[in-house]
Amino acid sequence: MKLIVATNRSPYNVKKEKNHVTLQKTDGGLISALDPVMKENGGVWVCESDTLLKDYDVKLPYPIKQIKLTENETKHYYDGFCNTQIWPIFHYFPAKYKFHIKDWDFYKQVNQKFADEIAAIIETEDIIWVHDYQLMLLPKLLRNMGIKNKIGFFLHIPFPNFEIYRIFPKRTEILEALLSCDLIGFHTESYRKHFIECVKYFLGSQAGIKENLIQYKDITSKVIALPISIDYKHIEKTAKSSKVEVKLSKLKDNFNNQIIGLGVDRLDYSKGIVEKFEGLELFFEKKPEYIKKVSFVQIAVPTRVNVTEYRKLKRQTDEAVGRINGKFSRDGWTPIHYIYSSVKFEDLIAYYRLADFIIVSALRDGLNLVAKEYVSTRINNSGTLILSEFTGAAEEMPYKYLINPYDSCSIAFAIEATLKGNEDKKTSEMANLRNYVSQNDIFKWFNIFLNELKQ
Repeated sequence: MKLIVATNRSPYNVKKEKNHVTLQKTDGGLISALDPVMKENGGVWVCESDTLLKDYDVKLPYPIKQIKLTENETKHYYDGFCNTQIWPIFHYFPAKYKFHIKDWDFYKQVNQKFADEIAAIIETEDIIWVHDYQLMLLPKLLRNMGIKNKIGFFLHIPFPNFEIYRIFPKRTEILEALLSCDLIGFHTESYRKHFIECVKYFLGSQAGIKENLIQYKDITSKVIALPISIDYKHIEKTAKSSKVEVKLSKLKDNFNNQIIGLGVDRLDYSKGIVEKFEGLELFFEKKPEYIKKVSFVQIAVPTRVNVTEYRKLKRQTDEAVGRINGKFSRDGWTPIHYIYSSVKFEDLIAYYRLADFIIVSALRDGLNLVAKEYVSTRINNSGTLILSEFTGAAEEMPYKYLINPYDSCSIAFAIEATLKGNEDKKTSEMANLRNYVSQNDIFKWFNIFLNELKQ
């Protein structure tokens, strides 16, 4: 028996430097979460990629079967249906939603390519684990091809409530496809309930629902809430490493013993980066005594640069940084240090170590692994997690300072509160957070899901 994992993104790509080619792990929460699991347990990873690894002489950590998309498929499947249709609807941004029937046709076409690839390698006892919104049709397409193996699906983004989901023209087709799975996983109990609510409304008496089981046609699907996690031990070990200590020392020298706040996000409208800056702006307006004492580092990872909404967001973010820095800069000091690029893993861990507090300001987020990564690096139990109430992590994690990112006052007050907070209380809360994350790591998540799927 082998585990077949299906995702849109490849876990690895090649990096070309002159005549030298190396294997490089892809950025992203899903890859970071599943990669250690696949190394530990083996299996086959089926994915899409622009650059096929088989064309290069590189040693893979496990078998990776890649599917190359055409330019039209990328445009209509990925930029179109996935990121102009599913993403805004599932993240509660209906005003950004645009339906084009051609995008749907390409979404089906690419999902069929994945089905064909899996059908070519699958054996009788294999288990299939499909991930995320790019491949929601895949389970049904596999069933249509006569595959009776166990199929699990995990959604890494929110599942919206009924009033939002009903906007989606292909709402019934997606529900029917997911109900081709033996096990359907969501991050939180809220998302699980939203899914069941939508099944009740759109499929009605065709679907028999009893607690966490849904009988639809000839398949009984179990629906669970199981928040994803991280490789806690690996991150903690890296945080203690000499390489990170050297990087941390250089960062401290650069910031001259200032209080450091941190944001780590993909540059996505769902992440609330502009709203975070507006909260920071209000903080400095109301508490000018912290000017030159508090610096905020924002790491913004570029994403979906071909999509119009993301290009507009880049302009808005640049303008906000320029306005705030122009307003508050003094004697060579600037309040916001804006890093628009991917950051190497050890560098990211050093920034986590540096930060006295982190602000996760997502307007909507499936879970948010940054929150767990930050906690894992706090080896002295220092620091504060300021967390949007609209993240899945807010529903799961204990001992966090919740904010409403739509309210600048909420963000500004949270910054002030953590700066003035009782240090013993903050240390105790961080220790409890660290204990929670360490006890609920990615391997536990993996084992629970896989054991449920095997039943």
